[in-house]
Amino acid sequence: MNKKYLSLKSSKTTKIGLRSEGFIHYRVLSDQDQKLYFNITANDDDGYYSKETIPFENIEQLIKGTKPNTSISSSVFKKAFVGRSNNNAAFLAAILRAEKLLAPMTDAVKKHTVESGWDRWKTDMLKNVGKAKPFEPEVVKAKISKAKKITKNTDVIDIESDIEPTELDDSDFELLQPK
Repeated sequence: MNKKYLSLKSSKTTKIGLRSEGFIHYRVLSDQDQKLYFNITANDDDGYYSKETIPFENIEQLIKGTKPNTSISSSVFKKAFVGRSNNNAAFLAAILRAEKLLAPMTDAVKKHTVESGWDRWKTDMLKNVGKAKPFEPEVVKAKISKAKKITKNTDVIDIESDIEPTELDDSDFELLQPK
């Protein structure tokens, strides 16, 4: 069963890179437990990104213990994502800047400082729950790259890259290895 979300805010922001063009579109979501999430919904320019729904508490954990006025890189946010697009961390940092949770360092465009007020931001976002509309993020389907299925009788069967993991039966696998 898919998790149910409410869309508390839909917005867009500019990208961080000096040569970047277009906007990153995103949503702030809440679940039935009033936990907050970010979801990147579009990129105006070329460039991949993960369509994952990122728990806000995961982002908080990544910056936990960061001292005020300490410079951090966007790469800190890579661990918030399962997907491995190189753009993910910088796009999330741009969103956090737009939400006034990060601020740019004056001497380095790609560096940030953590702003105060994260708890206030969460409280303000959750005030919108009563006006929020249901939102269903795109389902992220992990793809398996070309692999071999090795069964107990050592027959080898190629698995094509367009097969979704949900179509595979783990009990049939003794070993799954990339080619």
